Amino acid sequence: MKKTFVLSTLILISVVALVSTAVYTSGNVTFYSPSVNNQIYYVGKSVTIDAVVPTQFAGQGATINVFYPNSTLAASIPTTVNATGGIYVPNAYTFTNVIGIWQITVEVAGGVAVGTINVNVTTPAIAPIILTLQNLAMYENSYPQFIELANGIITSVVMQNGTVNVVGYVYNSTVAPLSGATVSLTLTIPTVGTKTFTTTTAANGSFMLSFQVPQLPNSQSSSSLNLISSYLITGSLTISYGSHTVTYNVFVTAIPNYLSVINALNNQVNTLRTEISSLNATITSLNKSLANANAQISTLQSEISTLNSEIGKLNSTVGSLSSQLSSLSSQYTALSNQVTALNGKISNLSASLGTLSSEVASLRSTVGSLTTIAYGGIIAGIIGLIVAIVAIVLVMRRIS
Repeated sequence: MKKTFVLSTLILISVVALVSTAVYTSGNVTFYSPSVNNQIYYVGKSVTIDAVVPTQFAGQGATINVFYPNSTLAASIPTTVNATGGIYVPNAYTFTNVIGIWQITVEVAGGVAVGTINVNVTTPAIAPIILTLQNLAMYENSYPQFIELANGIITSVVMQNGTVNVVGYVYNSTVAPLSGATVSLTLTIPTVGTKTFTTTTAANGSFMLSFQVPQLPNSQSSSSLNLISSYLITGSLTISYGSHTVTYNVFVTAIPNYLSVINALNNQVNTLRTEISSLNATITSLNKSLANANAQISTLQSEISTLNSEIGKLNSTVGSLSSQLSSLSSQYTALSNQVTALNGKISNLSASLGTLSSEVASLRSTVGSLTTIAYGGIIAGIIGLIVAIVAIVLVMRRIS
């Protein structure tokens, strides 16, 4: 086996030596690398441009154009002709995974000097296409996550409620990266269903796929902040290149995003602190109102005590007045009885006075002949008697 390897190496070196001595001329451009028209280059390998133009173009600008097999421009590389008319650009371009005849042109002085050479881009014939997935990584919200590829199984752990990016490289075994390979990620996500995400590899064989990891709350929780449980996302990652396909089983464990939970708790704590601060302010205001009310109650109680004392005095006065009223009522009754008796006597005296008046009238006629002095005495006595009677009546009425 070692002898075969050494022999192959020697043959390869001999071929390289023969190729390195060849040149290819197109127009007024001589190519030393590539040195043969339709020279074979492998996918993922670089081409060095080594060419010579007439020295009259020394110091002038030159452009190296690389075209895909479909004549689409792949790259345009500016350079400068050196003093001897040479153009040398090492590793000017790395061929992507597009199989076929590529074209390389060299233009000097805006197209005055032009040369064209073709190269045949292919995959190594000695190595069959064996699709491999390398440098697999996973990021969620820009943070790297655990991912492992072993025995055809991809396992990883991500956090819920985030965007996950799966990146990696597709190679043909370990020979070269494959451009244009199709990468499909099919995942079954709880509450979302089965989703498929597809992309193609870039020139360096790289790819990136993105998917969302939802947060599944615990429906049995009755609190405002639901408890979160882990869940499993299953699926497959399939790589296709022509008729070649390789599939990896995928198991993703979505764990709770505790940072999100903590942030939610902090938000609730801040909200509660604000509410508590508001309640404390309300309590302080209520305490002030209560203190004012207690002061008013104390004042009212003092006033009530004063009023009760005055009411007691008034009750005592009322009691005393009631006693006096009872006594006066008794006196009134006695005086009323006396007035009644006096009224009877006055009636009798009135009757007597009437009788006396009659008698006086009779006496007037009888003593008409009396002297004026005698008559005046009689009249004075009668008037005195009447005055005495009237005085008694007035006194009795005043008493009543």
